[in-house]
Amino acid sequence: MNENTRIVICCFAGDQVQVIRALGNYLQHGCPVVVLSPEDSKAEIRYPGIENRFAGKRAYIGQESLDRQRLHLQELLTFPEKFFLIHDSDSICLSPELPRCLYDEPDLVWSNLVNDDIPEHQVTFPVGWPHVAFQPPYFLSRGTIEKMLAVADRIVANPMLPFIDFYMVQLTVEAGLSYRRFPHCVSVSDHPSLLGVEIMTKQVREDGAIFIQIGRASCR
Repeated sequence: MNENTRIVICCFAGDQVQVIRALGNYLQHGCPVVVLSPEDSKAEIRYPGIENRFAGKRAYIGQESLDRQRLHLQELLTFPEKFFLIHDSDSICLSPELPRCLYDEPDLVWSNLVNDDIPEHQVTFPVGWPHVAFQPPYFLSRGTIEKMLAVADRIVANPMLPFIDFYMVQLTVEAGLSYRRFPHCVSVSDHPSLLGVEIMTKQVREDGAIFIQIGRASCR
């Protein structure tokens, strides 16, 4: 089950309690786990089987956040595993066993893909690019990470879309990689007026969603 896979949790010092509370979801896959956080906002999870590493600067959006994501991807290549399930502190996978299709198509970039229909974003997408965001978690093979990093030098933060969610799209498109939305995934906002938790609960119970992300609406 979940062969040759490492579980990755990207977070900040302030997320430490949240990560600890969700440890069961990360450990249930039976894989080694690494926690990645910025040098200036270290999250140190002291638990058997968990390694902590630090790279980059604390930043939620903007070029420094993208630079940190790049450093974290580089860090993953220092591990021996072939596959990486990459979480933020607000994402989990409910199933101990990851879907077989992830391993059967290792050249794809898998994510909790969402359509970006925010009106002010539409004119900022490069011509011919998908109007989407790749939200966590991500499932990447060593090969896809290598191809992303090979083009990272020519990518800078989009002024209107300075988010890691779009940076992952940039890396994918520039690298010529194909991408796909996880089967059985849901991404919602934590803003109470948007009923995100209710929507997520319904999709888990009725539709079998297993890849879950509850985004922080206040950050957008």
